[in-house]
Amino acid sequence: MAGPAQAGHQRARAPPDRPRPADDLVSYEEARLAFRNHGFHLETLDRPITPLGSHFLLIHFDVPELRAEDYAIKIGGHVREPLSLRLDELTARPTVRQPTILECAGVGRAFLHPRPIYVPWFNEPMGVYEYTGTPLRSVLEQAGLREGATEVVFTGWDEGVDLGVTHAFERALPLDEAMKDGVILAWEANGQPLLPAHGFPLRLIVPTWYGMASVKWLRSITVIDHTYQGVQQKQVYRFQTSSSDLGRPIRKKAVRAAMKPPGIPDLISRERFVSRGRTTIHGMAWSGNGSITKVEVSIDDRRSWRPATLEAPVSPYAWTPWRFSWDANRPGEHMLSCRATDSAGNRQPRNPVWNLQGMAQNGAERVPVRVR
Repeated sequence: MAGPAQAGHQRARAPPDRPRPADDLVSYEEARLAFRNHGFHLETLDRPITPLGSHFLLIHFDVPELRAEDYAIKIGGHVREPLSLRLDELTARPTVRQPTILECAGVGRAFLHPRPIYVPWFNEPMGVYEYTGTPLRSVLEQAGLREGATEVVFTGWDEGVDLGVTHAFERALPLDEAMKDGVILAWEANGQPLLPAHGFPLRLIVPTWYGMASVKWLRSITVIDHTYQGVQQKQVYRFQTSSSDLGRPIRKKAVRAAMKPPGIPDLISRERFVSRGRTTIHGMAWSGNGSITKVEVSIDDRRSWRPATLEAPVSPYAWTPWRFSWDANRPGEHMLSCRATDSAGNRQPRNPVWNLQGMAQNGAERVPVRVR
């Protein structure tokens, strides 16, 4: 199987581009991707920890069939002492239980116009799960980093074809990011072994980056002394304004607030219905670039904003709960929105910013509600 040393991989022809953005309805192929890669249930958005049954999925290729009994991960490359660690050896190391938010970098793609073609995400590829694992830093320190080490490549057991290139899914982190607190090798979520579709038996968790960095089904960890050139890093998960633009890499999660839809839904449109009177709106906010300092709510389609009340997150790597009391005394249609600000001064924009791959959308969401 191809590894990081073969990041160029086999090319039968020049790699094709992704399909051009479209103005029409979601295609047959996109619908198949959406059924396979489903979002989490927004009605669980008031829970600090997301139930595993509501875990969102993004599976690039196929779920590999792996067994815990004969599983081992190799750590090598630009290190002094290459390692091969069995799962029972990893679980015997110092352990942390860490609630962490995962969010797909394709969040909000379906709101863009024209729509980039891939999984047509709306607001739902996210969730907080309590992972059990061991810090990556101590494993790398045991292997011994050689002078000149610059990046760490994480290779999964899943393999397929993207942009005309056959490859195992791989991503790399700069060495300083790989060594940070919170970056762990995880074997459990919410107190039970990882489910097969969630990365069993071992996955990487990178709490501040979008989900593509938290590689599932880990096969190997390779320290390198150069810049990683694999498909999933140099061609995909990049902010591009045109096909000729090489773009910049998508990394840390943009600041974002999300709202638990109030009231009850219409079956097809998902429009919400609430009764007249005071209604408490709940939601969560997060950022990969700092803590949440403010959440604001609009009840008039983002023409004016009012502060919400923040509550303490269950972990530095989890989302921040917020609530807002709305006096829903006027019958009829209302458009609710929310936006967050983080400690680095980043605030959600009013509208999403278009890019070719439909990445990292964090425009203030709009939730239609009818008071009756």
